[in-house]
Amino acid sequence: MPGNVAALAGLIGRCPAMERLKRDLVLFGPSDERVHVFGETGTGKEVVAKAVHALSARAGRAMVAVNVAGLSDELLISELFGHARGAFTGAVSDHEGYVARAEGSTLFVDEVGDMSPLAQVRLLRFLEDGEYQRLGDTAVRRANVRVVSATSVDLERRVREGRFRRDLWFRLKGERLDLPPLRERGDDVLLLARHFLHRQAAERGGAPPALGREAEAALLGHSWPGNVRELQYEMRCAGVRATGRPVAVEDLSPELRERPTGRAGPLREAVRRFEAELIQDALERHHGNVARAATELGITRQALWARTRRPALVAQGA
Repeated sequence: MPGNVAALAGLIGRCPAMERLKRDLVLFGPSDERVHVFGETGTGKEVVAKAVHALSARAGRAMVAVNVAGLSDELLISELFGHARGAFTGAVSDHEGYVARAEGSTLFVDEVGDMSPLAQVRLLRFLEDGEYQRLGDTAVRRANVRVVSATSVDLERRVREGRFRRDLWFRLKGERLDLPPLRERGDDVLLLARHFLHRQAAERGGAPPALGREAEAALLGHSWPGNVRELQYEMRCAGVRATGRPVAVEDLSPELRERPTGRAGPLREAVRRFEAELIQDALERHHGNVARAATELGITRQALWARTRRPALVAQGA
């Protein structure tokens, strides 16, 4: 159990989806099965891959990671499998690829859905029998490597569209692990925010600032299109601004301060008024019991509290 705790330390969160992910990691991490991680950009797919590796018998060797997005066929095949001297212009010496470096360990292939048809064929061959050839070399080599792949796109859809090989997808998806977007993780937003503030303070040798209530409400109310990566950046900036005091809403970026602009304002305000009425009715039915009202509305107590700080509800005295 202590080993599991250490391996999962980077996965901050208590929402049901994250708890399910941790349970699956404990089951499949040690199995040596191939794993595919699906999640939007910025959700932390490499963190999950590192946990898979840390839970495996291969943890004694460093995981090797490669992001294949945007690489040409020649460069991608060279980076993955290596190349021989003279294989192409500029190849002045032999080069071992990521597969050779990952011998006996784990190879994390990120954004595998962006691979070209030719690169897909080369990866498929390696997954089928563990054999590969360096670019410009006829010698067949073997490698003992566990492959963990990841995408921010739905590979099953790409298979149906004919943009990704079905047989390669079957080889990759020994077990699929889904990372939820931050907007669906509820109070995990605050757990992660405090984690980033503490980590930043540790790096600088100071005390971490607390989160003010209005700042908490703003964090809970944001949709986080950039997911955990966006939150991490937000907390780094806010931590600098809030040196010596709690983080206030003024320390956050403009996107989090909820200042409606333009023609969308009337619609946004109408939605807020409707939401305020629903919350007010629920609170009245439960005689001000926030926990019961939140349960009825299908949100957390913290999210309900955040919504009661909005002007439409404050005006009603909620």
